[in-house]
Amino acid sequence: MTAVPELIDAKGRRISRDDLFFSMRVNAVAGCLGSAWFAMTYGMPLTMFMQSIGASGLVIGLVTTVRLFALSAQIPAALFSERLDSRKTFWSRCSFISRSLWFVPAGLALWCSPSRPWLPFALLSIVCISEMIGNASTAPWLSWMADLIPLRITGRFWGIRQSIVTVASLTGLVLAGQILDANHNPISGHARGRGFAIVFAIAALVGVLDVLVHFFVHEPRPAPAPHAAAIHRRILAPFANRDFRLLTLSLGAWNFGLSMIGSFALVYLKRDFTISYSQLAALSIAGALGAIITGYAFGEILDRIGARRLGSLLFFVTPLPLVSWLFVTHSTLRLGPFVFPQSIALLSLAAIISGGIYSAVSLCQLRLASELSAPRGRTMSMAVHWSFVGLLSALGPTAGGLIMDRFPAHLRLSIPSGLPFSFYHAQLILFVLLLWFVALPLLLAIRPPARPF
Repeated sequence: MTAVPELIDAKGRRISRDDLFFSMRVNAVAGCLGSAWFAMTYGMPLTMFMQSIGASGLVIGLVTTVRLFALSAQIPAALFSERLDSRKTFWSRCSFISRSLWFVPAGLALWCSPSRPWLPFALLSIVCISEMIGNASTAPWLSWMADLIPLRITGRFWGIRQSIVTVASLTGLVLAGQILDANHNPISGHARGRGFAIVFAIAALVGVLDVLVHFFVHEPRPAPAPHAAAIHRRILAPFANRDFRLLTLSLGAWNFGLSMIGSFALVYLKRDFTISYSQLAALSIAGALGAIITGYAFGEILDRIGARRLGSLLFFVTPLPLVSWLFVTHSTLRLGPFVFPQSIALLSLAAIISGGIYSAVSLCQLRLASELSAPRGRTMSMAVHWSFVGLLSALGPTAGGLIMDRFPAHLRLSIPSGLPFSFYHAQLILFVLLLWFVALPLLLAIRPPARPF
């Protein structure tokens, strides 16, 4: 068994090469479970549950906003966890509590009437608490993975892992769509509370299982943090790196745009088109297929040309598949015995492309965050980056909700397909402007990090 000299675990033992690759495989298995948990909670089911209980566009947007603001929990958690000998233990406890809390929405969906006016705000509070606790574990996990995965193969590893875990996400979406459609209320047009209860309960179980599987992933000993420095200096220290600042601002603008348009695509289709829950899930499934198909290829490209170049190219081409939203209609298409909406067929094809692009941008972000953070104090660097990205993007869902609620109902504009110009088209235009004139220039200004060999 060949040892890997630079990797020593938290108890002072060497992590062999076999141990390293075993941990990478187990991490991929755990990632499948975590990805399924996320897809069955924060994906289509949560947005549709909020709509089914009468939540306004603003409240639907606030669900994503509080999730993004919860990213700030990473900073105090990093200050605490940097003093610990094991990041794994801290991560597992926080994640276990965060995922277990999803049994509460399952209970609310099963036993509470959807007409209760306080129900959307109760769900909003649960999401906030779960996300605050869950995000406390994020920076330690990212730091743990950055220390474990050799930098020279990060692109390939995360690309392959992303393709694998996206299959699990796709499976979760299919299952959630089938469960919700099986519990469909023909009078209201929404899924019954029992359907949402089943989906959220299964998700909670799968999320807890992810935590248990992670116990078999080895943890390298963390580099000591600079405890002598004042707390505010430790928090601001990563921003002393000019390229780290630019990366954080660029990805903040990117995530602002994505969070502004993300949930409201489903709301627009459900409100203005006759779309079933399974058909809505098909859009997310198509995006997942894009990530599966392109994961390995983008990982290889990332390792060859670098994250900055690949990310810049992806930012430039991101608007191309979004053009499909200008050509949706209310017509249907027939393929043999199958009949389905034209909008779902067109948008699913575009989602395959967008899914590959969005997943590849995430790979670039992971790689650049690792490259631009030093091992000493890496947990804090990860916390600062994701916290500030979250804070910058947290206004996106609220902005999207306000656009939806206040969009002029009688605006006399139409898209090329002949349908009225909607609030969602306005959101898309704002996203493209933000992407090309803010996020892309900031990313291009980063000096390419030295390539690892």
